Amino acid sequence: MELLFILAISFIVFVIYKIIIKIIKRKYDYKRTLELTFLKVTLPRKNSDLDEKKETVKDFKEAISLMEQLFSSLKSLSSNTIKTKIL
Repeated sequence: MELLFILAISFIVFVIYKIIIKIIKRKYDYKRTLELTFLKVTLPRKNSDLDEKKETVKDFKEAISLMEQLFSSLKSLSSNTIKTKIL
């Protein structure tokens, strides 16, 4: 009987812990969203003779892949401390 009581109490404590962590994470995420900065990426317009003769889809894909690499590099610079992993 005592074991069942201990298991019930520990389950309740665990559920309350999870709820509190979820509330703290929501508040932290809301704060973080207010500090976000949106970046607009613009590509230069090419007005050369080659652009008029052929499609520039390949150039566009190359430019997008370069920006993707840049943003992934910027993301990897973020801190990986225990606090950020928990929250």
